[in-house]
Amino acid sequence: MNFSASNDYRGDGRFLQHSVIMQHIDKLELRPEDTVLDVGCGTGEETKSLAGKVKRVTGVDASEEMVTVAIETNSTPNVTYIQWDARAVGDNPDWRERFDKAVCFFVLHWVPEETQALALRCISACLKPGGQALFIIPFENHGDSFILLRATSFLKSHEKWGAFVQDYKSSQHLWNLSVQETQKVFKACGWAEAQCEVRMHELVLSEIQLKLFFKTCLGETPLIPAAALEDYLQDLWQWALDHYGDNAQPRDVYIPAGFMVVHAWK
Repeated sequence: MNFSASNDYRGDGRFLQHSVIMQHIDKLELRPEDTVLDVGCGTGEETKSLAGKVKRVTGVDASEEMVTVAIETNSTPNVTYIQWDARAVGDNPDWRERFDKAVCFFVLHWVPEETQALALRCISACLKPGGQALFIIPFENHGDSFILLRATSFLKSHEKWGAFVQDYKSSQHLWNLSVQETQKVFKACGWAEAQCEVRMHELVLSEIQLKLFFKTCLGETPLIPAAALEDYLQDLWQWALDHYGDNAQPRDVYIPAGFMVVHAWK
């Protein structure tokens, strides 16, 4: 992630994430009396939306920049935002077995593989017995990488941008376990049941939506000189048009992406 661009991680800058989330959020069966924990709340767009359906939402994010934007742009009386790591939420005694529901959208792939299980255990610890959680995790299927990893490969081989990003190492860890393996991991982390499915989504993004997506989600973006940022984003857009151009809508890109969607019970 590029946390220096957190202010752009909303609206068009989160079109891809928001589109996927909205297709799955109803799995949670939210009730007006529910208290909800949003782990990795980002700028709080879904947090605020959830708050309109439940009693109270606590949004946590490891990024101070994200939490600041969330407070400034998506506050509401029944929402609390706080900086906190997904791998430590279970350490807060005030949160243990406090929440009816939890959500964790587009977060676990930023957590190193060796500590992903810790995050799952911590989120479970925050739920009341019988509580539910919904996870959406970018998925790598048979070597078909998420567009961000492909973009990183493009930048490293680029005659101009490669000089800035050659030593950059992506911090993404796409989920690559099967449905059955994922169920075993969740049960080993204290979950009583986990309904898992790999869902393919076909997403159409405009130029501004994709540029903001790259600006906010590519961790190498801060390595690019500010004066060259627009040229950098334009080259990424042209690369995306060449590889993901939508013939039906010539100025849009068509991005197929897979996600592991997990509806789990404590």
